[in-house]
Amino acid sequence: MAKLSLSVNTNTNKESGADNESRPQLSLTKKINAVTDTSETDNVVSHGLTQRIENAHSGDVSASAIDIAEWLQGLVGEEVFNELKNNPNLQLPYTDKDIDTKQWLEKIIKTFFSQNSILQINRAIGGLKSGTEEVDNITVEALVKQRMDEKIEKYNVKFQEMREKMENLEGEKAAVESKLNASLPLDLFVNGMFRNPGEETEPQKQLIQAFNEGLENGSDSKFPVFAIKFAKGWVYLESVITNLGDDEKVNLDNVYNALTKLLANISGCFVSERRIILDYTAKHCSTFFSQYDFISPEQTLNADPDIHNAGGLGNAQIKEGVSFAVVRRDTKKTVKYADIRV
Repeated sequence: MAKLSLSVNTNTNKESGADNESRPQLSLTKKINAVTDTSETDNVVSHGLTQRIENAHSGDVSASAIDIAEWLQGLVGEEVFNELKNNPNLQLPYTDKDIDTKQWLEKIIKTFFSQNSILQINRAIGGLKSGTEEVDNITVEALVKQRMDEKIEKYNVKFQEMREKMENLEGEKAAVESKLNASLPLDLFVNGMFRNPGEETEPQKQLIQAFNEGLENGSDSKFPVFAIKFAKGWVYLESVITNLGDDEKVNLDNVYNALTKLLANISGCFVSERRIILDYTAKHCSTFFSQYDFISPEQTLNADPDIHNAGGLGNAQIKEGVSFAVVRRDTKKTVKYADIRV
């Protein structure tokens, strides 16, 4: 409120002379005292604080501005906003020139948009991100399902192929089992062909053991064929031995011829047990003679002039025997030389 005050001027005017003494003068001065209305100021401060509290409930404007700046920079690229930042028409007052692009963009957003607009923009961006993530999730799920369907289809094809193979193998197995059931057991075959209970020679027992081992091993698919062919010659050989007479020389020729037929039966049939079986056969036949021993033509790997018809063959390797050799037991002199193929 303005107030009036009275003042008295008693100053002496020295310029008008010493005798001329100025009179006292009265003056009115208007004195104005500025009084601050503290109640109005309090209302403004209170209103601003209330407004900030309300805005804090609806969303963080600064954080939203930062989110918008990051989203725009990531969407458009930092180079575009660098160009705007260096534009003199868009210079922000009271702003440090060395701030980075994201900080500058954040200040631009806060300068040109209201708080409500910033919050609204931020919500819109959030909706776009959610929609994009939802689309991405759908795409990923569809891709995963497609890949899984493809793998399942491949597995089904492989399973069907394996099933067909198993069915074919089961059919082959049944056929083999049927053949085995209808075939003659190996032990029965060996016993029927080569055994002569109570009258077997020691070499004959060893021969039977060699046949059993060869048949049970099963590693050589040719051995059963060899056994059958050998058995045919063995049957004839045994019939000759069973009917031996008193003349040893005649008996020698008959057994020699039977052994030659046996070798003819197994010609071209080569198995790992062939040499030892022929050795046992020669020893078996020798037990029925007092003066002669039979020697297998395949006893040695190379031609031996002492027992083989090896004229001009040198030390050639024997391919197979054609006939057995016979030597006198007392003199070891060869009576019949073995024929061979080299």
